[in-house]
Amino acid sequence: MRAALRLAAFAVVLGVAAPVTAMPVGGLTALPTPETGKNLLENPGFETPPQADHAAGWRMKIDGEVWAIDRTAHTGRASLKMANADRERLIVSNEQGLTLEPGYYTIEGWVKTANLGDGTDRAGVRVCLDARPRLNWWNCTTIAKGTTDWTLLRQSAIPVSDAGTYRLTIGAYGRPAGVAWFDDLAVVPLRRPAVEAFLLYPNFRGMLFDDRPQTIRVSLTVNGPAAAEARVRLSVLDEAGGSARVSRDYPASPGSRVAELDASELGLGTYLLRAQLIGRAGEVLAKYPDYRIVKVKAKTREKLNTWYDEHNTLYLRGKPAFVIGLYNTTGYSNSLSEYAGGRGGWGNDRIAEAPINMLINYWLGITPIPALRTYMDDLDAHGISYLHTVNFYYEDDPQYAKLPYPPAKEGEDAVNRWIAKTLESHRALAGFYTADERTADRIPTIFKQHRALRDAAPGTVDFGVVGDGWQEQAPLWRDAVDVLGLDPYPITRKNENHLALVAEWTRLGQDAVMRSRPIWTVIQFFPLTSGGGWPSYEQLRAMSWMAIVEGARGLLYWSFGERGLAWVKDPQERVAHWSDLVRVTQEIKALEPVLLAPDASLISRESSKGAIRTLGKRMPDGSRYLFAYNTTGAPVAVTWTLGDAVREATLLASPGAAPKIEGTTVSDNFAPYEVKRYRLK
Repeated sequence: MRAALRLAAFAVVLGVAAPVTAMPVGGLTALPTPETGKNLLENPGFETPPQADHAAGWRMKIDGEVWAIDRTAHTGRASLKMANADRERLIVSNEQGLTLEPGYYTIEGWVKTANLGDGTDRAGVRVCLDARPRLNWWNCTTIAKGTTDWTLLRQSAIPVSDAGTYRLTIGAYGRPAGVAWFDDLAVVPLRRPAVEAFLLYPNFRGMLFDDRPQTIRVSLTVNGPAAAEARVRLSVLDEAGGSARVSRDYPASPGSRVAELDASELGLGTYLLRAQLIGRAGEVLAKYPDYRIVKVKAKTREKLNTWYDEHNTLYLRGKPAFVIGLYNTTGYSNSLSEYAGGRGGWGNDRIAEAPINMLINYWLGITPIPALRTYMDDLDAHGISYLHTVNFYYEDDPQYAKLPYPPAKEGEDAVNRWIAKTLESHRALAGFYTADERTADRIPTIFKQHRALRDAAPGTVDFGVVGDGWQEQAPLWRDAVDVLGLDPYPITRKNENHLALVAEWTRLGQDAVMRSRPIWTVIQFFPLTSGGGWPSYEQLRAMSWMAIVEGARGLLYWSFGERGLAWVKDPQERVAHWSDLVRVTQEIKALEPVLLAPDASLISRESSKGAIRTLGKRMPDGSRYLFAYNTTGAPVAVTWTLGDAVREATLLASPGAAPKIEGTTVSDNFAPYEVKRYRLK
């Protein structure tokens, strides 16, 4: 998924939003300062004289034809020169072996090129971290080509989850003619702060409502051994005066724990939550950036278009909702009927056939405000909330220069605050779409935008999606957006697709936010490859419910617009695919009251050894619901032992025989990747 924008010259008419009463908002006040370890490479600048025709530490032979030590250097007196790669039978590369532990690593190298890869689009040089053949895993920098002076190629925060041997490789992408020089290469581990804190609750923008739980909960982590008799101190301080109101010390033993502070005696107002590593004499050895906590009255929520509670349930216009969303692309208009009807009858009227309550239209990021308000008016009439695309409102983005709004001339912070204040009064605005498959090096920029948006429009959320091979960076994003999304697209072949990838990525997101923020999973509703084609109804249904079982509080389907449904030329085929999605989403909507209920632990023992994963719900009337799916591509039989006896087990909207019931046990058989839903009495 890549957000695209249709850019044109616009005559801008600025609308003025009715002012919303300003209210304080909280959250993380600053990102921690990144710390790096030492360079793990031997001879990274090729200054050590070659030994037996090899550069020290590097594998390939210095033959003077393809590889040579050269006096052209970025720093020092030497570099590694590559030439004649186009004449070689195999792709030219050089490498150095490394042993890495789990963590995040940055790779980089300075490269100079001369006529490299001229005349072809798919040739150049790059730097990669590679685990093959041990694992089918690698990550690379961008490609350098042409004629350039020394340029840094860098890929930051590469997630390494498996300890073992890796290779840093440098060399050709394709078979480029020309010359390249490499110098000052590095593989650097990112160090975690000595003490880390993550605010688990209050989980919505640090807002502690006085009618909700009053216990502040924080995940505290000590990384590495601390000094003797050190301790971790968690405190709530008055923001204005800095005096501690509540404080508690914990042992500074390595590892993580959940810390709690009672905020019930705190008055309304703004506070700072501070985590510090304290030495024997009371000195501060390390601290994590503060979180701002804002204690407010319950009625403050009446001013919020959007917020989420301690169970990560989103509230839209004051009512709890399970998010069923859609991506779309349209032009803009000042006519409600244009938006409602759409092109050829594929507008918001058609979208409303499904129980869609959230929409992202990523072509409208530079729409004139009157046309944008008209669009939101039509969405509102259909009961749909809107996330406005701002994922290019950054001055270093090539599209930023085409923003037609005058505040853009004052900088990205000004235009982000302006768009938030301009749109916040519209009841259809749910928030903003801020990140689309970005990598972790963009987190500082997106965190800055996150702060501007939340300050200007407190009653909104911002949503960012990670994926495209970078999903394991999800933990780094947990304070950069309000709602984290992941977009696993498993359907690439006609058969043998690992549909449970959707569940695995959803679970990865839940682990990243420690189940303290909503996770919305983006579901594949387009043909990623010609071999895979469109998802079938059965695949859409399976992927959707797998994400739900793993805790997704919302699903968004990509896409109703370009590269998706809008690209289907055959009218009957388009209707058929849309009907599949309508059917799936209606099935989900019918169980929305159940999905919004708190999770319940129903099963005490199961026989599948984790092959069948489940989600339990217990309703006020005593009824129980069990949602389950097969994680594997093989049939699985399972027996569950429940805490309470079962008199009746009804299989919901699925063909097949009812499960076998015996006292407190329920037994059933699952086909590959099959999803089943039960109502238990």
